[in-house]
Amino acid sequence: MMKLPPNNIFKKISFLLIIANLSSCISNSRLIYLQPSNEKETLLKVFDYKKQEYKLQQNDILDVQIRSTNEDANKLFMVNNQNNQGGAQAGASRGGDVYYMTGYNINNNGAIELPYIGNIKVEGKTLKEAKIKIEEHLNKYLKTYYLSVKLGGIRFSAIGEFNRPGKNVILQNQATIFEAIALCGDLTPLAKRDEIKLIRQYPKGSKIHSINLLEESIINSPYYFIHPNDVIYAVPLPQKSSGLGVTGSNTFTTLVSALTGSLALILTIITLNNR
Repeated sequence: MMKLPPNNIFKKISFLLIIANLSSCISNSRLIYLQPSNEKETLLKVFDYKKQEYKLQQNDILDVQIRSTNEDANKLFMVNNQNNQGGAQAGASRGGDVYYMTGYNINNNGAIELPYIGNIKVEGKTLKEAKIKIEEHLNKYLKTYYLSVKLGGIRFSAIGEFNRPGKNVILQNQATIFEAIALCGDLTPLAKRDEIKLIRQYPKGSKIHSINLLEESIINSPYYFIHPNDVIYAVPLPQKSSGLGVTGSNTFTTLVSALTGSLALILTIITLNNR
């Protein structure tokens, strides 16, 4: 007659199941954004932005629109947009970058090249300062005109634990990190929300900043608003490498499947030894 393994083996296995289940699943405290330090204070609190006014860099794209009462001047300045409009619409319909075709790229010399005006250096300037610089050149050609200078969208890359990682463009002059995350379909449950890596370009090179999305203080952070060419890296939690599962039920199912195979092997060995 086959001998069953001692009860203490089953007790040990049950204990290991419980410990693994509790230690591997992800708690709500690691998933909820903007957790307050004091809930009562948060209800009445107004958050002040520590926004850094963005200064233009090489490879940024500007949307420059010039309108005048002079029809001949309009034809000159509109020719660039008209020539590229078809390509831009086709690119946009395929999810491409609209302003790549119609905007003005800041080249390696830090300048944009406007039709019939030439190169205007705008690198290191804010949008307001860039507009003033463009106006200085326009005044040589036109007396009355309308000038609009905007960013041709905010380009950023999202890698790591996003539901839809990749390169994206937000067609706004400013956007928060939560808007960027929303555009990527939110973070996966396996993202380390308290240690998001933000790679940001500066005139002298790139810097890596670590930000915590779980704390409401992120709103006061200078990294709350993203900049053009930012890279957002969502670091995975240790649970990803363990492969046990995100929720308790996922982990339990995985462990039961693994241990069922182990028990079958143990019973087979015991059966063979008792023959």
